[in-house]
Amino acid sequence: MKTKIKITKTSFFEKLTKQSKSIYARTLLYFISFIEAIFFPIPVDPLLAILVLNNKQKYIELTIFCTFASVIGGLVGWLMGYVIGEEIEELLTIIPWIKDDSFNTVKTAFDEHGILIIFLGAFTPLPFKIISVTSGIFHINIVVFFVMSLIGRGLRFFLVSLIVKNFGDQGIYLLKKHTFVFSTLFGLILILLYFIFI
Repeated sequence: MKTKIKITKTSFFEKLTKQSKSIYARTLLYFISFIEAIFFPIPVDPLLAILVLNNKQKYIELTIFCTFASVIGGLVGWLMGYVIGEEIEELLTIIPWIKDDSFNTVKTAFDEHGILIIFLGAFTPLPFKIISVTSGIFHINIVVFFVMSLIGRGLRFFLVSLIVKNFGDQGIYLLKKHTFVFSTLFGLILILLYFIFI
């Protein structure tokens, strides 16, 4: 007999689950997806999973709008880094444990492998907000940033949606337990392929 896995919910998630079919819940999802790409510390994936679980027929719509909201937020983060990049650099240089050599190493990595870094930041558990702002600081081409962010965020969110749509509560349990491991391994494979073929 198939056992249904019970997912532990906080009061916030319980309220969101009850209102998951409302325009309020969808608006909240897109808003958090937007600000998470700039500064918000909590990943949007759990919210997307809950809404898809209770709106399976709308999973494509939810995922597409969630992706675009995140990418637009990333563009805002890029713009912030581009505009106030010099101030951020000056702030970083006065922090005792951050040396100029370390900062230059990061800049060199972005210059040489910016496309890969943006994609990994968009797809893996790496904080996308840091990647978006840093890309602006180092003047990464905004079109490249947009395209790689769209691909990375789209793959990540569609993966979440498809797993939840097809496996329900068990899919959420799987994501909760193994998303970090899976996305990290996938990211490492991409890094290997990148250095082999690029």
